[in-house]
Amino acid sequence: MVRVLAMSDFSSKFKAVEEFYDEAYSLAHIIRYSMKPVLRQESVAEHSYFVALGVILLHEVYHFDLSLALLSAVAHDIPEMEISDVNHLVKKRFPSLASAIKDAELSIIETLPATLRTGANIYENGSTEAKIVHLADAMQCMQYSSNEMKMGNTGYMEEVYQNSSRRAEALHEDLKGCRKWKESYQD
Repeated sequence: MVRVLAMSDFSSKFKAVEEFYDEAYSLAHIIRYSMKPVLRQESVAEHSYFVALGVILLHEVYHFDLSLALLSAVAHDIPEMEISDVNHLVKKRFPSLASAIKDAELSIIETLPATLRTGANIYENGSTEAKIVHLADAMQCMQYSSNEMKMGNTGYMEEVYQNSSRRAEALHEDLKGCRKWKESYQD
């Protein structure tokens, strides 16, 4: 009898995993920068892939827990399955909306499967791993906007690049103590 209950429990848990995994494909259909003209659309799923790749590459130069940072990179935009992508410009112009979105994200995070919930919470906790994911996120925005500009899309993409560069510079400075190599200065 115990074996039957255990298998039934496994089956229901596995079914929930399959259902969430299927629903997560919606991230491939949610387009970033949807309010501005772009030459090549980028989905939230693509963005999350490149953030995770950035985390892996940053592990070459910074000390941090790679598994926790990767978990956070994959999970950091999962709430957008429910609320879509609201770009930085809108959040900046409407702080009360940004606050409501943050509240909604935190509420959604509480409903995620446990491991993804952990990853999404890491992104919010201010740890070294969170800062690394925020840095990889800024780098990915630079990557995307740089590619758009190379194809001729200027204007707003220049602003995205500049804002993301400032975010990245601040995070590099904040993470100075985590560098694997210390910079040496010669006079």
